Amino acid sequence: MKNLILNFLNDIKKNYKTLILAFLVAFGFWVVASIQVFPTTDIDIKGIGIQAQPTEYMVQNNLEIVTGISDLANIKIEGRRYEISDLTEDDFFATVNLSEVRSAGTYTLPIEVSGKSDKEYELVRFEPRAVTLKIDEIISKEFTLTGTAPDISLPEGYYADSITATPEKITLTGSAETLGKITHIEARSFYHGELSESRQTNSELYIYSNNTRIPVEDILDDVELSTNNVFVNINILKTKELPLKLSIVGYPSNFNINSLKYEILPKSITIAAPDDTIDSLSELNIGTIDISDIQLNRNSVIPIVLPEGYKNLSGNNNARIEWDLENYGTVDIAVNLTEENVNISNPPDNYDVTMITNELLLKVIGPSSRIMGLTANDLTVNVNLLGVTLHEGSQDVGVTIQTRGTNQQYWISGEYKVTLRQSRDSKPRSWNNGDNRFANTDKHR
Repeated sequence: MKNLILNFLNDIKKNYKTLILAFLVAFGFWVVASIQVFPTTDIDIKGIGIQAQPTEYMVQNNLEIVTGISDLANIKIEGRRYEISDLTEDDFFATVNLSEVRSAGTYTLPIEVSGKSDKEYELVRFEPRAVTLKIDEIISKEFTLTGTAPDISLPEGYYADSITATPEKITLTGSAETLGKITHIEARSFYHGELSESRQTNSELYIYSNNTRIPVEDILDDVELSTNNVFVNINILKTKELPLKLSIVGYPSNFNINSLKYEILPKSITIAAPDDTIDSLSELNIGTIDISDIQLNRNSVIPIVLPEGYKNLSGNNNARIEWDLENYGTVDIAVNLTEENVNISNPPDNYDVTMITNELLLKVIGPSSRIMGLTANDLTVNVNLLGVTLHEGSQDVGVTIQTRGTNQQYWISGEYKVTLRQSRDSKPRSWNNGDNRFANTDKHR
């Protein structure tokens, strides 16, 4: 057996040229037979990408394909074997005819297949023959960002005044249907832990459709954001509870201010400040009340106004002043404006001043036991012309009322004015009351 194999191999070596020639002749006969006997064949070509080029109309009207182009086309062609045997998916186009698209909506449109080469073949079959596309208008919509920081905590004595987003607004570009579902967008801070000072933090966008969150990654393929850099600003204020204080002004020097009893409601409020200046405050002065504005059986209301940057956490916009005026009463006293009870100070040079007003009816408030016996002689009308711009003719000038004595507990309620007439005169400064003239050169009574 071994000898037979060796003899066969030796014969092949001796006649290899003859064998090769025989093989080539046989192959040639096979090719000729294939062409002549079996001239055509069919082949399957798979994986042709389907293209959909927007029409000019779609471009002008911001219409785009939002879903539908995901399949690949498969075809079967028939032709001469020598022509089509080397064709692949790269030699063909599969396109969608979008000429029927005129508005947003869902369309089932035919697919057209064509070849890139000039080879001859017949398209026997292709699938899919149509594709269902969703067309929508592409719009841009601006949303206000809401800043949130759900994972922060504050130590006692601190308050989160505001939590805002930077930028304040963000623009989304995408299909009208998708953007129409979005109701609001939240910028949520990444910060976890305790805060005692203001801070800007990185954030994550939370997109909502009503109360349902839409994960950002679910819409990124369809929506473009104007920015991906969004921050949350956390403004922290220091807080303190302060008692309220009232300043009373306008009372005479001989008035016993400690005799006036009152209560401020609320007694205190909690405020917040952006810095440590709040530490130095022991009380909060809510403002002033002129004693002439205090009336019997009528409480006062003062707006609570804080310095810029401060915040009223208690929510009280006004303070109510309740006067303790039990056993207080009122009395009206008519004061004739005579030299004895009128004091004009700082009259201008070279003016003759005439008092036109003859009488003032003053309303006095105080303990009933102290005001019942009051007369005009207990009161002095002060007319201070310092800083008053006088002109020839008549004009009204405000006056103050001085009570006589010491440690007084009553006051004059309301504002009062007198009418003066001025004329230029070379005589010394004086004032007239009717037909009487009284020299009053900077004299204080």
